Amino acid sequence: MTCTLKTILLLLLALVPAVTQAQHKAVSTGPVPSWLVPWQPNLQQKPNAKHISDGFYLLLAETQYHAELKSDYHHYVRQIVSEAGIQNGSEISVDYDPQYEKLTFHRIVIKRDGREINRLAGASFKVLQQEEELSRFIYSGTYTAWLILEDVRKGDQIEYSYSLTGVNPIFDNKIDEEYYQVTAAPVVNFYRNIIARPGRQLHFKAFNHAALPQQRSWNGLTVYEWHNINLQDTDNFSHLPSWYNPFARLQASEYNSWQEIAQWAQRINTIAPPGNAVKSKIAALKQQAGNSKEAYLQAALRFVQDDIRYMGIEMGEYSHRPNTPDKVLAQRFGDCKDKSLLLCTLLNGNGISAHMAYVNTDLKEAVSQRLPSPTSFNHAIVCATPGSKTYWLDATLSYQRGALADFCEPDFQLALVITDTTTQLTPIPKKKNGHIVIRETLTLPEEERKDGSLLASTTWYREDADAQRAAMASASLKDKEATFLTFYRKFYGEMALKDSLQLHDDADSNIFRIRENYVIRHLWKKDSASRKLLFSIIAQSPSDILPYVTDENRQVPLAIKYPFDQDYQIIVNTPIEWSLDEKPLHIKNDYYQFDFTATRTGKQIVLSYVLKTFRDHVPPSFMPQYAREVKEIQKTTSLDLTLKPALLQPAGQPAGNGNWLAIVLAICAAAVFAYLGAQYYKHSVLPVQHPLEPLPIGGWLALLAIGLVFSPMSDVLVLCEAKVFNYETWTGISARRDMGNITLVQLFLIGDMIIRVFLLCYSVLLAVLFFNKRDTFPFALATYYFINTLYLFFFHRIYGYYFGESTQGNFLDPDSIVWPLLRMALWVPYLLMSPRAKATFIMPHPALLRDR
Repeated sequence: MTCTLKTILLLLLALVPAVTQAQHKAVSTGPVPSWLVPWQPNLQQKPNAKHISDGFYLLLAETQYHAELKSDYHHYVRQIVSEAGIQNGSEISVDYDPQYEKLTFHRIVIKRDGREINRLAGASFKVLQQEEELSRFIYSGTYTAWLILEDVRKGDQIEYSYSLTGVNPIFDNKIDEEYYQVTAAPVVNFYRNIIARPGRQLHFKAFNHAALPQQRSWNGLTVYEWHNINLQDTDNFSHLPSWYNPFARLQASEYNSWQEIAQWAQRINTIAPPGNAVKSKIAALKQQAGNSKEAYLQAALRFVQDDIRYMGIEMGEYSHRPNTPDKVLAQRFGDCKDKSLLLCTLLNGNGISAHMAYVNTDLKEAVSQRLPSPTSFNHAIVCATPGSKTYWLDATLSYQRGALADFCEPDFQLALVITDTTTQLTPIPKKKNGHIVIRETLTLPEEERKDGSLLASTTWYREDADAQRAAMASASLKDKEATFLTFYRKFYGEMALKDSLQLHDDADSNIFRIRENYVIRHLWKKDSASRKLLFSIIAQSPSDILPYVTDENRQVPLAIKYPFDQDYQIIVNTPIEWSLDEKPLHIKNDYYQFDFTATRTGKQIVLSYVLKTFRDHVPPSFMPQYAREVKEIQKTTSLDLTLKPALLQPAGQPAGNGNWLAIVLAICAAAVFAYLGAQYYKHSVLPVQHPLEPLPIGGWLALLAIGLVFSPMSDVLVLCEAKVFNYETWTGISARRDMGNITLVQLFLIGDMIIRVFLLCYSVLLAVLFFNKRDTFPFALATYYFINTLYLFFFHRIYGYYFGESTQGNFLDPDSIVWPLLRMALWVPYLLMSPRAKATFIMPHPALLRDR
């Protein structure tokens, strides 16, 4: 059983008396209130059928609030239209707080076929404790009265009404409400009002084009009325700032100013003279800190943060009224207001000016757009001034470390400081931020089957160190290792921890470090198209900080993480030197800054990323530029490296063995091509001329003669280098499973060998034709060059496809396709147009001369 679960169970046991008392306050029944403002709905109306969901709709929704009687009346009629409505609309539930509210049901009927079936009599309500915030260690004492209706049928109307009487006494019976004027499901007849005496000064503020109330007098009272509610789809946008609310709503408040809220807060947060236990703690802290006010402040803060656990029992008026510091110190737990008041008491006990301050962790500076109201805030902190410097302290933080001067201000932006001189909200300037430094070192193996490694070192500073320290304390080291390993496996596949996580916490400097060491299995991946070995360096995506957007015309703000400051490098140790042509990227605007550079030194590549944010959102007007820049940023987060693989050599096979099958095939092919060459030699293309006196070989033909002499020698060397003659290569290909159809690969190698034998025999034939001045030589030479060009063109591409490496370099390579093209462009026109060539190659086959 975890400590958290134990704490919750102990809390529930401590609250058994209060729970038992609340359960004895059963749901009551009674007549409809007599004070209701008359209203005549049109129950014959129907909504647009396409808007109906869950199988039912609200034919009527009525809410009337009598502020003087502290009574809130609700009246609803549900129309069941399908079987789904029977499932989804046959339950009635009402939330209430029995500490100050009384729940009374007036009417529950089912209307069917023109008759009413009374379900209020004998209704068996289940009163359930609904503590949705218990996981956050907050107990509010709210309950839900729940009734499951029996025998509900398609076409039924379910009508029910109830009243909640009573208000939280902490608010002095002042009106402070917020009404939404939108609904996700159809409401055919809608009515809401506030009934108050004329002396109440109500203020209204509309948001997103909400309607202000109609006002009239009735029975000596003022009635504020609304008759319409708009059907609106739920907001489908993601990554909305916490302070942004797109829905039409209206705030009604009886408070006049923030000064009035501060005065109200002073009354309920009075710093009373400390009791003996608090006095003793103040004395102990003074002794610990000596004469240093800042040391005392830090010691008191550390005590309240670490030794007073977070737990809130916020029932009734204690939703906003804190417990006394002596009680909090004795029980050693409290919520934000309890802990803040205790901290203020400790600080003021040593002459340090400290006041509670209200903030809204979601609305932040947008709280200023609301009407003054106690419910505009959801958190309490402390504003302390030991001398000339102001510190904003959150007593609910855990594991906050470091020197007081290095504390980062919380990003709450605005606060209502609880003093007798406060008239406005006070800004909380953000002067210091955290910082994150990440170094990932990848070492790539030089061979396909060897493992790579990843060494990751992350360092957090200031508030980021606090957050990471708390996160590491909330889970076991084993769980964190599994989480971190899963994170990197998304990038690099099969991995394993080489060493346990190494943690180093420098609490005095507030620096927290984690070192991770992994083995990457099968780092090199085979590309199915090129057969090259591939590895993709993948950077941690900035999408958690700068979310990717698909709609550059987005008309709502986009939340980005703030504050954020990260220095991130990937260092890659490579087995060979890679060329690197990654362009740097530098972006800076009012909302964020991104810098990317890629450098190479020898066999080491360094990818550097710097990302900072300056605001917590991007406005709609900037969205087109943001969308473009995020796309550019995403392009820098990966780099593909390729390595030419060596052919696999099966174990136990000695080097140098020949493939005798290929050798025999080559000899047979040579015999066939020699025979065909001899047959071709007998062929003539010119008629026999007399006298047959060819010119001697000279001039430019002498250069051609040298080439034809050495060409067979070169072809022999090329033929001997064919992979098919190497036994290890042949069997290695047979063992590979990453090259597709192995038979096709072997046929390609055999075909390549046969073509090389053909070209060798052809080059010998050309030499014989040349020196015998045969008339068929010019055509045979042109054909040879053409065949050689086609061979080189297709061979390079097929070879690269199967073996992941190109055999063709630049044009200076003897294997380049450029050379046969140049030779063909030079010699073929010369043989066709040169008078000397025409007078040289005129000899027919000797057999033709004998026939003459």
